[in-house]
Order: sequence, then C-alpha cells, then structure tokens
Amino acid sequence: MNKNLLAALILITPLLLYNAITVAQIIQVYAQAAQPPEISIRFPVYTGTLPREYRDGVVIVGARYPLVLRITLHLPETATENWTDIEILGDGVGQSNYNVTFTPNTGTKPVARLIGPGGNILQQLNGSWIDTWAYFKIPLVKPGDVWRLEYSLYVPRDLPSGVDSVKVTLTIKVKFGPSFEWQELKKIIEVRRPPITRLYITMGLTLGVFVGLLILGKVGFFSIFTTLDLVSIAMIGAAMTVWVQILGRQFIFPITDRIPFAYNFAVADFPYVLLLITAIALVKKPGTASLTLFIYNIVSEIGWYGINPLWWAYPFAQGLPVDLYLLIRGQAVFTNKPIFFRYKIPEEEFESTPDIPVLRIIDGFIIGLLRGFFMQISLYTVFYPNLFRLEYLWEYTFWWIIIPWSIGNAISGAISVPIAEKIREAAQY
Repeated sequence: MNKNLLAALILITPLLLYNAITVAQIIQVYAQAAQPPEISIRFPVYTGTLPREYRDGVVIVGARYPLVLRITLHLPETATENWTDIEILGDGVGQSNYNVTFTPNTGTKPVARLIGPGGNILQQLNGSWIDTWAYFKIPLVKPGDVWRLEYSLYVPRDLPSGVDSVKVTLTIKVKFGPSFEWQELKKIIEVRRPPITRLYITMGLTLGVFVGLLILGKVGFFSIFTTLDLVSIAMIGAAMTVWVQILGRQFIFPITDRIPFAYNFAVADFPYVLLLITAIALVKKPGTASLTLFIYNIVSEIGWYGINPLWWAYPFAQGLPVDLYLLIRGQAVFTNKPIFFRYKIPEEEFESTPDIPVLRIIDGFIIGLLRGFFMQISLYTVFYPNLFRLEYLWEYTFWWIIIPWSIGNAISGAISVPIAEKIREAAQY
C-alpha cells in the first residue's frame, strides 16, 4: 500500500470517528428535544387520604358517587426542551355497543396539578367543561415535571337486561402545542354488574351459622344468654358506637390516619377491640361477638347512616368466626387452661388441669386476628362492591390493608386481655 495513502488514513480515521460521535450526539439531543411528555390514563382513581386503590379500568354500575379520571403528563428529565400550551380534551361520555355511557360531573371543575417530588402540589390550574368534554391547557411543562389532570364522571346506573358487563371507550385528545395536530388516545373501561351472589351467600351463611349457635344454646350445649349478659352486650355495643362515631371520627381518626401505616395496622381500632374482648370476657358464650358488633352496627345506622338491612350481615361476617372460636374454647377462654368444648367445668378439674403459659393472651391474639381478617375481607369482597359499588384493587388491598389490619387487631386483642380481666374482676366484685 502506498505509504502516503496509509498515512492519510491514519490521520483521517480519528476525525471520522469524532464526526460520527458528534452526529450521534446531535441526533440524540434533537430526539430528546422533540420528545413529548409521556401520558398515562387511569380510571377510576382513589383520591382520598386513606391507603386504598381502585382497580384501573373497572367500574360497577350504580356507584354512589362520581369517580375520578386522571391523566398524567410526565416530561422525562432527560428532555432538553420545554413544552408550552399543551391542550387536552377528556371525554366525559364514551362509546359502547349497548349505548351505555358515562355522565360528566359538570358540577365540579376539572383541575390540573403540578406535583412535586414528595407528592406536594406546586401549582394548580382550573380547567373547564366544553359540552361533555373536560378541557385543560397547560402553559408550560419543563423537564422532570409531572402534571395530574383530573375530572369526574358518574357511572352508568344500569346495564341492559341479560348483559353482565359492557366495555365503554373513552377518548382523550391531546395537542402538544399550537403547531401540532390533535392526537387521540383511547381508554377502555369495563362496566360490571355488582357481585350480588356474594352478598346473598354471605347473608345466608351468617344467618345459618348464628341460628345454629342459638339452637346449640337451646338444647343445652352451652348456657343461653341471661338478661345480665344481654345488658352487658348492649352497653358495650353502645360504648363502641361512642368511641367510633363521636370520639374517633370527630377527634382521633383524623390525627392517627396521618401517621404512616397507622391506618393499615388499625392503631386507632385498639379501644374498639378492647371493648369487644371485654364483652367476651364478661359473657364467655358463643354469639357474644356477633351480638356486640350487631348492636354497634344498629346504633350507628340509627344515629348516623340510616337503616339498611343489607348491612346487617356485616357484623355477623366478622363476629361469627370469633364465636366459633369461643365454641371451641368454651368457658376456658382467657385462661391458661387447655380445655376445649367444655361449658360446665367442675372447679376441681379446672384447678387440676396444668397451665399453658400465655394461652389466655393467645386467645386474645386469635380473636383479634379473626375479627380483623374477616372484617376487612368481607368489606372489600362483598359489601363495598355491592353496597357502595366500588371495585378495589385486590392485590393492593390484601397485602396493604387486610393483612396489616388483621395483625394490628391481633396485637390489640392480646394487649386487651389483661385489661378485660381487670374489668371482669371489678364487675364481679
């Protein structure tokens, strides 16, 4: 090879590599500069303060309140250019094959919020309604910005006869600036009927089990409730109502719910569990838990919620598992005696039975665990979907609410046993 040509190639190669790298960097910069904000759409979205999350893309007909649709705009920090005057139109009606549509909640203005790194609101802009469309205009989106655009819709009241679910398509129109054309994004929402069969099965099972317990008491398997038992249950059920509806909701819960994980682990539920454990310690008969919780439920309905017989199965859904445990432990509950299915224990036999240390604390732990678990699992799988017409995200609910709540109630139950024993001793004295 010619020495001059070889020398030229050696000299020009670094220059060619440098130019190639420079061109690649320029292309990358322009690509980032032209990158529009990323857009995601969720419906429905839970916007309350409690740790809850709805299932995205699923609603139940007849939801009591309007549900929020959220459009999120996120411009990655790698972008090198701001975006200005972004316009968005959010569909408030939708389209389906069965003429099933949503109704825009025009009584509430659409709102856009710039969200900071910690979730705090840095800026808020009001949108407007243009016919059935929610209109937003974002004047400036900088790299790293996250905007949440929200408006609310009423869910269809019913579905056509013989149809269990309908898919409704909502259209979101986006214009990334004055020089851009409108683009369309689609969000498909499944509108379902409520799982009413679950409610009927729950009502049937709870009624059957409770009647079975009453029959066992009538035939002498255990002592039926005395007047003193019923008075104790009624007073404690009323005290539960005072704690939850007057003291808790008005003064305590707004404070404790702000503490991280306090709601998940039912920290403020301790007095409620203490009262339940106290009722069981005083009466010690199967059915005590269900009746106490039922009294709380009825008094709450009379004073605050309004009478709804469909909710009457709820206290039994959480109380009957506890009552079945009381059926197993009998009169030995909250003692360290490993005696089961006995309701009339001779004193000599009771005293001669060897103790199992902390068994009475374990009783409280199990009772709290059963109450907490069946309370939450019945709420989120039976009563909320049917009575509030809300579909929660099961994967989130199970691990972040049901399990922690059960653990919190179990700990509260264990702590409550020594206190309930002192109350029982004072009542007997």
